[in-house]
Amino acid sequence: MLLLNDRINVKFDPETYKQIKLIADKNNISMSEVVRNFTIQGLNGTLTQQNLDILIPVIREQLKSILDPAVNRLASLSAKTCIQAGAAAYLCAETLSKFVPEEFLEDFAEAYEKARKKSVAYTKSNNVDLD
Repeated sequence: MLLLNDRINVKFDPETYKQIKLIADKNNISMSEVVRNFTIQGLNGTLTQQNLDILIPVIREQLKSILDPAVNRLASLSAKTCIQAGAAAYLCAETLSKFVPEEFLEDFAEAYEKARKKSVAYTKSNNVDLD
């Protein structure tokens, strides 16, 4: 319950003052009533669309600052994995071309394409028998 003797003087920057005045004029209430209502809502933890419009960008920025390092690390690891996979593929091809007798060599382009298709199928599925 608000007692008439309980007062607090508050100073606002010009922009905030202007916004409070606009809200008061729009709702045909005093500026004190606007401040009182927002204070009570804030103390009660009541969220309004206006509060959400202010809070959502702050929350997004905080989440971004937390998640960005992890996302960047995962992207870096993924790039390194791709480089290693490519190196492994070419090492296998080099090994095949040097150590397998000529009569047992399958056309490399054909073998590579088959292996790539199996790899893509495996990557796209959760549990696929690729035999």
